Amino acid sequence: MTGSELEEAIARLIEEANVQTEEAKADYEAGVLRAEYGAAERRMYRSCALEQEIAELRAAYDTRILRIQKDLDESIAALRAEEEPSEGGSGGEDAPYHVDYRLSMRDRYIEVKEYYLSYDPAQALADLRQDQVAKDYLGSYYNYLLQLLTMIQV
Repeated sequence: MTGSELEEAIARLIEEANVQTEEAKADYEAGVLRAEYGAAERRMYRSCALEQEIAELRAAYDTRILRIQKDLDESIAALRAEEEPSEGGSGGEDAPYHVDYRLSMRDRYIEVKEYYLSYDPAQALADLRQDQVAKDYLGSYYNYLLQLLTMIQV
């Protein structure tokens, strides 16, 4: 899975979690309305029983939201773990900049870009062309950095 595919997969997971959250909120709000209408029909609108029922609905809603968030976090962590470099692979041990595969592609790009912009542009371009770690680490963003350094040369 490339970096952009990973980001797309994460975006889909987040969108799915947002849909689940909206469903949970709608269920909670509908439950509160049912409880309020039921209490009004029984002439118990200002009773402790209604407050208790709403508190129970809120607790169930909060638990559901926490479960959605936990599932999302676990799914994202699992996707990112798949992208971790394998043993013996290009893990960034030889890179002159910090390599952290848990960062988003944008943050990786910024970190590598800042490193290469910190010294002579001609030498930086030559070094980047030889940098296999950057090619693996940045994915499609590698070409953006290569273009940037080439434009600085002109």
